[in-house]
Amino acid sequence: MIGKTVGIDFGSTSTIMYVEGKGIILDEPTMIAIDVETGIPIAIGNTAYTINGRTDETIDVISPVQNGIISDYTHAEHILRYYFHRLCGNSIFKPNVVLTVPSGATNLEKHTFLEVAMRAGAGRVCLIEESLASAIGVGFESNSFTGRFIVNIGGGAVDISVVTMGSLAVSKSVKIGGKSIDDAIARYLRKERDILVGPQTAELLKICLGSAVPRKEEIAMIANGKSGLDNMPMSFEVTSTELFPCIKEQLDQMVSGIKSVLEITPPELVGDISENGIVLTGGTSLLYGMKKMLEAETGIEVILAKDPLYSCVSGAAAIVKDLDFLTENGYAFQTVQGLS
Repeated sequence: MIGKTVGIDFGSTSTIMYVEGKGIILDEPTMIAIDVETGIPIAIGNTAYTINGRTDETIDVISPVQNGIISDYTHAEHILRYYFHRLCGNSIFKPNVVLTVPSGATNLEKHTFLEVAMRAGAGRVCLIEESLASAIGVGFESNSFTGRFIVNIGGGAVDISVVTMGSLAVSKSVKIGGKSIDDAIARYLRKERDILVGPQTAELLKICLGSAVPRKEEIAMIANGKSGLDNMPMSFEVTSTELFPCIKEQLDQMVSGIKSVLEITPPELVGDISENGIVLTGGTSLLYGMKKMLEAETGIEVILAKDPLYSCVSGAAAIVKDLDFLTENGYAFQTVQGLS
């Protein structure tokens, strides 16, 4: 196959790229900063994240992937085009891309991923479901008849699937994730304490104080924001006990999605799941107490993947190394000429 072969996890929070022979070469926020007046991009990835919440109305920082789905075609294309150029330079050979998508994506949403990647400069693109990629990334055997349950909790969505014989027996995407928890924290502080915080502060509070179960020992931290009464800068203390109730609704929706997949899973596969457990991947799976909460809610052992942040792209990487997997399981690369 001519051209570099690349595996990409193009998520709501991060864009992670694997290149055959080089490993993971990129892990940056899926963000782009735009000059409002001209519409010209001025920053992408880490730089855009750094200025998010620190700009005036002349600069707009955009996350073009929301809840796991491309919501802003133009700016998603800008981001991928930028990374493809960094990867390939002026090479005449366009990259071959294995691109992960939510398991519950509609045909229209999948078509959007395909078109954005191709317009951005990919030569050929093959879409593969995030849950299946994650399953491969954590080491599930693709030819096993045993059912395995995997939950990928990302920044924008929760991908829930039962995997058997190298395919998805049951799958569902719940459009809620780590960003939803950040938003819930910001809403709580604004509503209950008249404190305004930016997205980075909300994320930091989630990481440091957020939890899926009440902590045995309360912890606290000092954060910076501004008063909602007079818009003046202020520092404030917030505790883990205070934040726990405000994110519980988001966690309850995740649990509901997981239970709904278990309910429609065939009995034999449920028996396999009870024996093998539930495997957690994705950055939000690292939230304090997530494993304990899901075990209490489902009655099934929960195993946190060894490298949950990179399970999805690791699966894409394994596929890049063994492209026969795609043809053996009904997947195929598409070209821009094949887009309708």
